Amino acid sequence: MNRYIVLLALVAALSLTIMLGRSASSPPPTTTQSTSASTTTASLPPALYQRKTTAAQPQTKLPSSFKGAQIDGQFRLDNAGNLIVGAETRQIFDYFLAAIGEEPLKSSIERLRRHIGAELSEPARSQAITVLNQYLNYKRQLLDLEASYARAPNLPAIRQRLAAVQALRARVLDPAVHQAFFALDEAYDRFSLERLAIQADSALDSEAKGRAIDQLRAELPGDLQELLVPQLQSELREQTAALQAQGADAQQVRQLRQQLVSSEAAARLEALDRQRAQWQQRVAVYRQERQRIEATRGLDDVERRSAIERLEAEHFNDSERLRLVAANQQQELRAAARWD
Repeated sequence: MNRYIVLLALVAALSLTIMLGRSASSPPPTTTQSTSASTTTASLPPALYQRKTTAAQPQTKLPSSFKGAQIDGQFRLDNAGNLIVGAETRQIFDYFLAAIGEEPLKSSIERLRRHIGAELSEPARSQAITVLNQYLNYKRQLLDLEASYARAPNLPAIRQRLAAVQALRARVLDPAVHQAFFALDEAYDRFSLERLAIQADSALDSEAKGRAIDQLRAELPGDLQELLVPQLQSELREQTAALQAQGADAQQVRQLRQQLVSSEAAARLEALDRQRAQWQQRVAVYRQERQRIEATRGLDDVERRSAIERLEAEHFNDSERLRLVAANQQQELRAAARWD
């Protein structure tokens, strides 16, 4: 069951870039620009930033999703006025193409071309149009390619489909554009596929799988490692909750953690689980004693409050008492919610 859930999650994750490509539908053939895409890659400094645009200013009526919105990204130029192709270039393109469904694709492309014309001068203007034409051609061919592949949730099928997508990018896009637009996506795809292969390897126990995944993640670019953290944390929470709902024991939870994060992280999480359990037990004992004090007859409010404060001082230090106040407040809020 766990393996199937992980596999389905991976299929969704690996399909993200491809599904984003569907947002532009099938663009019409575009004319080839006479100006070659002699663009500078994003790694070459120095860069001159174009002025920041606060909102799209098309001549036609804006789609409702554009009203009050800020354009996602800005073009960058080198000192010679050449376009620096980076991830932000694709973000700008996708911002305008995201209006599919609210207006015809032709209108979105025309609006994007006007934006390029307003924001850029030559030679960057022609370079941006050339890159846009390549990107639109890629999106059109991506739809045709996807139609020929079944979305089977198995590793060989995923590998085959992603290899075909990467080959399409290499064929349609200039190398600098391919690298700038999709390098991070493809690094993540490779990591996800290798992680799934490790998880499916019956020759490895959970600890060995955890070490292999640790090594795999350590080889990723630093920026991608940072991007992976929240996703892995989300996967861990969801799948741990699913396991525990099925009655999984501590060993099964440990194995899941080792495969999703690492053996070292799994050990830290186990230590945190023990700390939380110990804290919850201490709080439960405290609340029982507090209830006993509150139920004791013959105490006025001052005496009762003093007895509770002594109880807290005996069981908790100063920092823990602050945490206890927060825990009591949460309990009161939950109790109030049940009565609403």
